[in-house]
Amino acid sequence: MSENINVAEVDLQTKSIDAMVNRLQAIHWGKKAGQQNLEAEEKVIEFMDNLNVNSYEIKWLSKEEVPETISCLTFEGSEMWESLKEIPEELSRKIKEAGHEKYLLDLGDRVPELVFHGAYSHLFQQFEEKKTVEYLVGLAMYVSVMSCTAELAEGKNIFISIVDLIEAGHLPIGPEGNTFYLI
Repeated sequence: MSENINVAEVDLQTKSIDAMVNRLQAIHWGKKAGQQNLEAEEKVIEFMDNLNVNSYEIKWLSKEEVPETISCLTFEGSEMWESLKEIPEELSRKIKEAGHEKYLLDLGDRVPELVFHGAYSHLFQQFEEKKTVEYLVGLAMYVSVMSCTAELAEGKNIFISIVDLIEAGHLPIGPEGNTFYLI
């Protein structure tokens, strides 16, 4: 991917970004959707700890519950969202301070393109309902871009636990208030 993202002079970051994109491209998105798993919950707990969020509940959904739940999601009153919404600006600031802002634009253009088709194909197999697939593919693009951006920012990648979760076949659906939905 380094030739696509063109971060050759940022050698260590090139390797970590390439590794992240390779991981994201290899994921079978939603492979274990609807199967509850304690390790998946531990990844959510790790993510929340990284966000310094202490007040939340994890709720598992069946595949059949996903379309209705997605249509009702709201970030209002979500401690997770209040913490998460600051992250893109913080990462952007770190990248600008390092003088790598031109690579950030390239990541934003290229990463979704590199992950989209695999994510769409797998998610469509799991959830045929159009709005559900669109939402989940959008989530896949967000996680992909943010995890690669965190790699470029050269700090702790707080999205790694979510990538691990998705790589294990589960999907974070998002919050409604302080309830975090997971499939």
